[in-house]
Amino acid sequence: MKTMEAEVVIVGSGPGGATLARELAGRGLRVLLIEKGSWPGATLGRYLSVGTITRIVLPRGRPGIMARGVCVGGTTMVFNGNAYDPPAWLKDELGIDLAPDVAAVRTELGIKPLPDDFFAHWPATGRLVEAAGKLGIILKPQDKYIDPDRCDPYCDDCNLGCRRGAKWTAREYVLEALDRGAGLLDRTTVSSIIIERGRAVGVLAQGPRGPILVRGEKVVLAAGGMGTPVILMKSGVCGAGRGFFIDPMNVVWALSRHPVGRGEQTFSVAAEQYMAEDEFMIGNLGRLYLDPTSVLGWLRGYGFGHVMGMFAKMGDSAGGRINPRGRVHKPYSAQDLARFQKGTEICKRIMLEAGANPGTFLVLPNVGGHPGGTAAIGTVVDANLESLEIQDLYVCDASVFPRSPGRPPSLTIIALARRLARYIEAESAQAPASPQKQASNVIG
Repeated sequence: MKTMEAEVVIVGSGPGGATLARELAGRGLRVLLIEKGSWPGATLGRYLSVGTITRIVLPRGRPGIMARGVCVGGTTMVFNGNAYDPPAWLKDELGIDLAPDVAAVRTELGIKPLPDDFFAHWPATGRLVEAAGKLGIILKPQDKYIDPDRCDPYCDDCNLGCRRGAKWTAREYVLEALDRGAGLLDRTTVSSIIIERGRAVGVLAQGPRGPILVRGEKVVLAAGGMGTPVILMKSGVCGAGRGFFIDPMNVVWALSRHPVGRGEQTFSVAAEQYMAEDEFMIGNLGRLYLDPTSVLGWLRGYGFGHVMGMFAKMGDSAGGRINPRGRVHKPYSAQDLARFQKGTEICKRIMLEAGANPGTFLVLPNVGGHPGGTAAIGTVVDANLESLEIQDLYVCDASVFPRSPGRPPSLTIIALARRLARYIEAESAQAPASPQKQASNVIG
C-alpha cells in the first residue's frame, strides 16, 4: 500500500475543498487534495459531459432526478453560475457571519448580472419578464460567476461545462492551490477516515494504481451532500446521512406562439419574492432543458424554436436520508408538495401571459441539484465545522446546512471555506495538540 503525508488532507475539490486548499496552501500548510473524479477536458460544453463529469441519481421515495458533478471542480463545473448570499438564518440562528468573506469573494470573482445587451438576444426571456410584471411578479437578472467578455450569449451550455472559460469554477482555485504547493490526487476514492484515540489522522483511499494510505494532522471532508455522509457513515460517525434535502425544482414546458431565441440562458432571471414565506423561487429555462422537448414543437407544427420553459425551485424539508452505499431516499412533506404546486401554477400563469399555448404544458417534477443537510451543524459538526465526535475532522460543503438554504449554495460554501481556513490555521499553530477535543470559540 502506498503511503503519503500532509498537514491537511482535503477530500473533494468543489467550492469548499478547492477554496480551502487554495487558502491553506497560501498560508504555507502542506495540503493534499483528493478528488474522486478526473480532470475534465474534452467533454466540457457537450452532451458527452453527462456520464463523464456528471452523475445522474434517481432518489427513492418519489419519482425524480438529481445531477452531481464528479470531477475536479465538483458541481461548479456543471452549475449555471448563479451566486446568492447566505441565508439570514446562518447568522441569526447559528451565529455564523459570512458577510466580510462574501463581500471579498464577490469583488475577487467579479460577481454581477449579465449585461443588458445579452438580454437583447433573448426575446422569450424578455416576454417572460414583461408577462410576470403584468402579474405583479418581478423577474430580475441574477448575479453570475460569468465573465461577459468571454461568454457566448447564444450558448447556454453552463450545465455541460464551459468551453470558453467564461464561467468561474472551483477548478480555478484548484490550479491556484497547486501553484501554491498543494498536491492533487484525482481519480481517487476515499473509503474511510483513519481514527486513532479519538482523532482523525488520515484517510484510506483507492487510486488508479491501488490502495493509498494518506496520513494528515487534519482531515476535511468536502465531498458534497452525498459523498461526505457516505465516508462519515463508513467511518462510524453518528448522525451522518440524515436530514437530506436537494432543493428540487419542477420544470415547466409549453409551446409558444412566438419564436424562442437561440441559446437563451437558463436561470438568467428569477423572482425571489416568494422565498421568505413559501421558500421557493421561479425563473426561466434555456436551451439545455428545452432541446429534448423541441421535437414536440416540430410534431405539432410549431417548429423547433417554439418551446419555452420556466422552473419552480423549492427549499424542501430535510426529511430524506442516504445510506452507506450512497442510495438516497427522499420523500416530500405535504407542505413541500403544496409549495411545489403553487410555484408551478405561478410559472404557468406567467407563461400563458407570455404566449404559451394552454393545451401544451408538460411538467418534469423533482429535478434536484443542491444535495445537503447530511452532516449538519449541531448534529455532526459544531459551528466551526469540526466534528462533534472526532478531533481534527472537519466538514466543508452543503452537508453542514441544517436545512435547505432554498437557493444555490456555492457562494455560502466558498465563504465557509475561507472562514474554516482561518480556524484551521489558528488550530495548527497551537502545539502540542490536545489529546482530547476541547470546546473552542467560533472564528469569524
